[in-house]
Amino acid sequence: MSEILKRCTTSLIADWLARAKQSEFNHLSDEERTGHLPKLIEDLIVRLGKPKKPIKDNHAIASPAANAHGELRHRQGYSLAMLIDEARFLEVTIFGTLQKNVNALDFALLLPDVMIIADEVDSQLTQTVTSFTKIASAVA
Repeated sequence: MSEILKRCTTSLIADWLARAKQSEFNHLSDEERTGHLPKLIEDLIVRLGKPKKPIKDNHAIASPAANAHGELRHRQGYSLAMLIDEARFLEVTIFGTLQKNVNALDFALLLPDVMIIADEVDSQLTQTVTSFTKIASAVA
C-alpha cells in the first residue's frame, strides 16, 4: 500500500483539496490548505513500511508536521471541527485512492494496512488538536 500512496501522492493531494474546497474555509490559497499534507502522507508511508505487528497504541509516529499543522490552523482561524473534517477528508481520500488502485493491492495486507492508516491519521489528528489547543490556551 505504501507504494501506491508514494506513486499517487500528487493526485491524492489534489483529490483532498477538491474535498476541502467544498468546506467552509475558502479564503486560503491551495498551498496554505495543502502545505502540510506531503509530510503527513510521508509519515503514513513510513509507518506502513514498518514490519506488521498487532496494532498497539504506541506504534504511532510522533509527527512534528502534525504539531506544526495545529499551530498553523489556529493562526488561520480554524475551529476544532474543521481540523476533524480535514482528517476525515484525508482518510476518505486515501481510501478512494486505494480503491482506484484495487488491482495493485495485496489483499493479505489490506485489513492490517487499513487499520494502520486509520490509526496513523487519528494519531496525527490528536497531535494536531493538542498543538492547536495549546496555542489557543496560551492566547486566551
